[in-house]
Amino acid sequence: MCGDSRKKYSIKKQVARATKKKTLLKDSKVNERGIALKPVEEKEKIGKSQWIKENEFTLYGLNACMAAFKNRPEDLRRVFFDQKTSSRMGAVKKYCHEKKLPYKKVETEDLNRVASSVHHEGVVMVMKPMKQLSAHSLIRRKWGEKSIVTVLDRVGNSHNLGAILRTCAFFGVEGLLVGEGDGQATMNSSTARMAEGALETTPLYRASDIPSALRDIREQGVFILGADSSAKRSMYEIKLPLPCAVVFGNEGMGLSDRVKKRCDQLVRIPAYGTADSLNVGVSAGIVLSELRRRTGYLDKK
Repeated sequence: MCGDSRKKYSIKKQVARATKKKTLLKDSKVNERGIALKPVEEKEKIGKSQWIKENEFTLYGLNACMAAFKNRPEDLRRVFFDQKTSSRMGAVKKYCHEKKLPYKKVETEDLNRVASSVHHEGVVMVMKPMKQLSAHSLIRRKWGEKSIVTVLDRVGNSHNLGAILRTCAFFGVEGLLVGEGDGQATMNSSTARMAEGALETTPLYRASDIPSALRDIREQGVFILGADSSAKRSMYEIKLPLPCAVVFGNEGMGLSDRVKKRCDQLVRIPAYGTADSLNVGVSAGIVLSELRRRTGYLDKK
């Protein structure tokens, strides 16, 4: 082979190598030297803590955990429990074994660390977070003649949020609507425990702006009732039309002016003693009980 031919062959070979290298870089996860790279996991892309926040929810408390397992076992990721609770975890352990999910009996001190709380009642479940429901889906739903929903205007204590969710489940309320703005408690592990399983049965809706959502709900023919300790009328003195959305305000400031303007009627719970107000969770129980009494549903069970 002559010199010119060797040179042409060498150039063609270099071009072929370069083309192959570009193809590898384009079609495969390799570096510039053609060495395969380790796949980048989603956790590494967005950060581990952010990934956990978006993909895992730590649930604790026996009733809360067992309700979640009963209603959505497919969302279970792993389980921890102590010796005292182990005997009540039979169905959970069987399911985890069948689905090859991790479960472990641990000391109470370790469970405290996993839950970041001592109020776990012997069990912690790491679940897939529940899908957030929008206010739009609540507004456009089919409203029954006796439908009742509850709305919270900047209720800031997570325990109150959980207690109200539990009360809603007890009285058959068809949904709880909360805002996304400052001052509104969010659903966290402590809230879910306080709800005692109600998170699984009572839909939780979110609105970017509660007054706007109330306006849209009202346009569906729903009566907007506001609980306000300074209202002139007692809730026992007025007619309470149905369907109805009952609004409860912030623990310290009550209903905002914008929310009050969206209400068809403001009512108070009459006081008979020296205390001038009630905890918002207690108020919710009283008002919802009275609404259900008027619908005739309390004799259902």
